[in-house]
Amino acid sequence: MFLTVIIFFLFNYYFFTYVSKILIDFKKSSLVYISASFINTVLMILAYEMNSPYYVSYFCVLFTLTIEFLIFSKSKFIQAFLCAGILVINISVSQMFFIPIYSYIRGVTPYELFNNANMFFQSLGILFIILFVVFKISLKFISPTDIIRISTAPTYSLMICAIIIFILTYTIIDVIALQNPKYFTKYILLFLTTPILNATLFYILFFYSIKSVKIVAFKRKSDELELKRTKNNLSKKNIEDKILKDDLTSCYNRKYIMSDLKDKYEKNIFNFAILFIDIDGLKVVNDTLGHEIGDEYIINISNVLKESVRENDLIARLGGDEFLIIINDIQESEVKYILDRIDKKIKILDKLTNNYKVSASIGSIFIDENLLKTGVENIIKIADDKMRLHKSYQKENSSKC
Repeated sequence: MFLTVIIFFLFNYYFFTYVSKILIDFKKSSLVYISASFINTVLMILAYEMNSPYYVSYFCVLFTLTIEFLIFSKSKFIQAFLCAGILVINISVSQMFFIPIYSYIRGVTPYELFNNANMFFQSLGILFIILFVVFKISLKFISPTDIIRISTAPTYSLMICAIIIFILTYTIIDVIALQNPKYFTKYILLFLTTPILNATLFYILFFYSIKSVKIVAFKRKSDELELKRTKNNLSKKNIEDKILKDDLTSCYNRKYIMSDLKDKYEKNIFNFAILFIDIDGLKVVNDTLGHEIGDEYIINISNVLKESVRENDLIARLGGDEFLIIINDIQESEVKYILDRIDKKIKILDKLTNNYKVSASIGSIFIDENLLKTGVENIIKIADDKMRLHKSYQKENSSKC
């Protein structure tokens, strides 16, 4: 009996140490664990000497451990109950499985074993050694993190707590049979069915809960990473937009489009067109109607340009009233269609605008392999010159009218 008491005490101490990894702010003082283990050991001896119904002991252990865990930690009741319940279920199932077998080996009935202190405590000592080994093996598959996940997931923790109560209640049938003087060891296989079913039910549910909670945790983590990635991308895009785009029109700025042209020059990419656009009469609008209306004029023209070109084309505001467009992957004969489209949309915009005249001068140039070799600055100068010629031509026509 003395050896069993020592084994029970050490098992308690081991379990308290393990639970400290699970429950929130669990006391880590060895003195606390020793005191609690001592109290539990004394209670075990008293419970046996009082000869109370054995199934009542399981509920008493469940209640006592839950209270101890709540006193020594800042965990919620459901977490403390779950940790206590896991231990009690393992003790009850193991004992209901072990006692008939041990009785059969000793050649006595379980009733006789229960009522013989030496044999009972001997069986209890062996049982807790087995439980210790089983726990050590189980911990290879169940980590404290898994139990924490379940205990903090209300659906699964409540479900497991309910099944703990159900199994302990169901165990009463087995305990009553074992404590019956008329128990027959020849029916040992029949009485082993109950603890086997109990253990199977509990662990199927337990591992299912672990798997489900892990899936939820993984999905949540994936969602968090995706959200973080999205925020990073948006942040990166916002930075790029601030550096590479014009604040007023959201078109690219001079720096970006010049970089693209230099890249084409270095990689010998040709067969594209450049449109150099200058907004007509912007200075007059600013001087007579104010800069707010002038900004509106610039935005309206930029919208016309965006609607007239394709997604893979680049539009940049060079500053003030000047825009530059790169029309990628195009034949020289197709450039005039884009120019006509811009011209028509500007005329439509002019009809819709009452307080000022809307027009723009456009110089276009097609870049073949030979022209590309003359350099980026020369290409821009040619496009600018053509724009100025177009502006002069429009002024002449306007003065004749």
